Amino acid sequence: MLVAYTDQNEPFILHTSISQSTLYQLRKTKKFFCPLCKQPLLFKIGSIKVPHFAHYPQDTLCENLFSEKESEVHLKGKEQLFNLFKVLGLKAELESYLPNIKQRPDVLLKEKNQQFAIEFQCSPISKERLTERNSGYKVEGIAPIWIPNTPAKIIKKGIQKISLNKNYQLFKLAPHTHPYIMSYNPIMQQFFYISNLMFLQGNSFISKVQTIPLENQRFPFYEPKQITISEFKQFFLIYQQVKHNYLKRRVLLSRTGVNDLLLRSAYELRMDLNTLPNYIGIPIKGSEILKEFSVDWQLALFFYIYTTKIEINNLSGQTIYDYLKWARMPVVKEAFEAVNNYCKLLKKLSVKHSYQTIQEHKLMEVLYTHFLAL
Repeated sequence: MLVAYTDQNEPFILHTSISQSTLYQLRKTKKFFCPLCKQPLLFKIGSIKVPHFAHYPQDTLCENLFSEKESEVHLKGKEQLFNLFKVLGLKAELESYLPNIKQRPDVLLKEKNQQFAIEFQCSPISKERLTERNSGYKVEGIAPIWIPNTPAKIIKKGIQKISLNKNYQLFKLAPHTHPYIMSYNPIMQQFFYISNLMFLQGNSFISKVQTIPLENQRFPFYEPKQITISEFKQFFLIYQQVKHNYLKRRVLLSRTGVNDLLLRSAYELRMDLNTLPNYIGIPIKGSEILKEFSVDWQLALFFYIYTTKIEINNLSGQTIYDYLKWARMPVVKEAFEAVNNYCKLLKKLSVKHSYQTIQEHKLMEVLYTHFLAL
């Protein structure tokens, strides 16, 4: 923790601008106490980790309220965010304890008549715990803002393939625009905006990554803009290359033979996986729920149409749920919406069967509209 009370009952905030000699002098001449349990605290001053306070090992009263094993990154991050708000002239409190809900946000921010809980998250947090924390803030009329630590592999900006684990995906924001993740890297002192996420498979996405230096950030925080058609073409080029490599591996590594739905679909439809129509295996919003690469479930959908003799224009409602069950995919609302989005897109392209040819520019136009639609 970075906040303690002196023996004169005065709040004291540690910050990196305090010299080492001053810190050692303070440790010799003053005693510091926990703001909550009032027990004496250890004043840790090292050459590696940010100076901080910690409870003595035998004190367990606050173990569920104060994170005793805060990482160097977390300590630096919340201090830098706190200092940013102070520079912006905002009323901010570091590690302020909220007794009614027994929660302690990294920074409690007050802007006009609204309060915000700023949480710089460096460790995994379950969906259930995140929901619980947000519910607590809601009871207090506080708006939570979660800022995860930037993934170690994301160090540059631009359109690129990235990996985001399921826990990290919990931090997607979508206030008045398209979903994005705003993260922060305290080592580089930069905000990273991971926006316009295009799902590939598993935890892989294509995204536009933008950066803002700490000193240029404002509050309310900046939001990323929509991508242009030119940028979308870059997305799609990467997508097509990933799809090509994926299909090569699927053919070579498949161990299930005729039980492999992708290979079975291609065989029954007499289609070559290397020359599929350009509208089979395309990105669709919300398809993360299906987990598979788009080409798997979209080619299987045409196989399903072929076996059931259903016309594409009649793919809706219960028919889509029947397909999900047939393809052994999640029979849930989110999966229905993803497949339904694809069916709507096929109808916009006037696709009647799997042997049609659609001009590339027409496909690009419809896909771009699809991804930018709110």
